[in-house]
Amino acid sequence: MQQKTDAVKRVEEFLQREGADVKLIRLSDTARSAKDAALALNTDEGSIIKSLLFRVDNEEVSHPVMALISGDRKGNEDQILISSRLIGEIKRPDAEYVKKITGFSIGGVSPLTISKNIPILIDYKLNRFDLLWASAGHTHWVFPIKFNDLITLTNGIVITNLSRI
Repeated sequence: MQQKTDAVKRVEEFLQREGADVKLIRLSDTARSAKDAALALNTDEGSIIKSLLFRVDNEEVSHPVMALISGDRKGNEDQILISSRLIGEIKRPDAEYVKKITGFSIGGVSPLTISKNIPILIDYKLNRFDLLWASAGHTHWVFPIKFNDLITLTNGIVITNLSRI
């Protein structure tokens, strides 16, 4: 049985502090990818929230930006850059950068507990589903969430055209 890691406990404590009536679910199979998570949860791949961290580099500074994308879509990097209001070149960071900025390892990045200094952009396409699923900080832990609760708990900004097929 996969025990709760410190990262999972951090997500759980955040949900409790925010008064969210959400229970974490431990999966016997990995949810490292949206496809894996959808299979494990017997749900549509699009209802899985992909928490994608990008970095926007300009001269000597790198700024992180988080995009929450529907699991059946890919991030539209041009729109992510425009919507972030950051200036520079958008890049996909390496695993070390993701862990340093979010506190989570790739495959288990939760949309919650992200620094308020990091812009969080939410794919409007996630609104197609009554119930969404997100990582709880580990590849074997997830939680259900409604679209409006995702907006509230992340302080995210909903963006159209944030994703593409």
